[in-house]
Amino acid sequence: MIQYARYGTVSAITVAVIWGLSFVAARMVLSTLSPVLLATVRFSIASAIFAPIIILEFRRGNAPTPHDLMELALLGFLSISIYFWLQYTGVKYAGAGVSALLVVGLIPILTGFASTVVLKERFSAQKMLGTVLGLSGVALIALPGLFLGEVDWLFYLGVVCLLLNAVCWAVYSTLSRHILNRIRRPSMVTAYVTILGTLALVPMSLASDWNLVKSLQPEQWLSILYLSLVCSCLDYFLWNFALSRVEAVRAAVWLYLEPVAAFIGETVIFSIIPHATTLIGGGLIITGALLTTRSRE
Repeated sequence: MIQYARYGTVSAITVAVIWGLSFVAARMVLSTLSPVLLATVRFSIASAIFAPIIILEFRRGNAPTPHDLMELALLGFLSISIYFWLQYTGVKYAGAGVSALLVVGLIPILTGFASTVVLKERFSAQKMLGTVLGLSGVALIALPGLFLGEVDWLFYLGVVCLLLNAVCWAVYSTLSRHILNRIRRPSMVTAYVTILGTLALVPMSLASDWNLVKSLQPEQWLSILYLSLVCSCLDYFLWNFALSRVEAVRAAVWLYLEPVAAFIGETVIFSIIPHATTLIGGGLIITGALLTTRSRE
C-alpha cells in the first residue's frame, strides 16, 4: 500500500510540474498568436485525441441526452472557451509565474465561495480566513505598482483576466458535480466538454489573423504540442492515476507546486526574476488556498 501511495504522489507531483510549465509554454507562443487563437489551435489538436472516446462510448450505447448536451456545452464554454481565453490573456500581460500563482491559488478559494452560494455549504471561519488571506495576497501582488508609480495597465488587465479566469473555473467545478453524478463517466464528460468548448472557440477566433499560424517557429509548435498532448491528454490520465492511489486532498496539495515550476521555467527561459512582494503575496494566496481546501475535507 505504501508503494502504491508513493506512485500516486510521484504522479501528482509530475502533474503539477507539467501544468506549471504549461504557463511558460503558452507565453512562448503568445509572442506570435493571440490568446484566443492559441486556445483554438491547442484544443483543436486535443479534440482530435478525445474524439475516439466519444465514438467508443456511442457504440456502447452511452450517449448524452439533449439536456445533458446543453449542460456539457455550457461547461465547455466555461472551462475551455472563456477560461483559456482569459488565462492566456493573463499570461501574455502578467507573466507565466504570476498567472500560475493566481490561477492555482484562487481557484480553491473561489470554488469554496461558490459552493457556499450555489450548494449552500457552510462558510466556516477557516474558509473565511483562507479567503481573506488569498485576496490579501492578490492585493500585495497587484497594488505596489500603483503606490510606487510604476503603473503597467496591461499588467493589471492580465491580473483582472486571471481573477475572472479563476471565477470561471470555480463556477465550472461547482456545476460539473451535477452532471458527473448523473453520467459517472469522467473520460466521456471530459471528451464532450473539450470538443464542445473547442467548437465555441472557433467563431471567437475568427477576429484573429490565422495566417500567423504559418509563422510559428519550431519551438513554438513544440510548445503547442506540449500544451495539447501532454497537458490536455497525458496529464488527465496521470491525475486520475494519482487519485486512484492517494486521497484527493493529499493529491491536490501537490498542485501548489505549479507556481514554483512556472517561476523556475520563466526564470530559466525568459530570465525574469519575481519581485519579493510577488513571492510574499504568493505565500499568502497559497496559505489561503490550503486553509480553504482543508476546511472542505
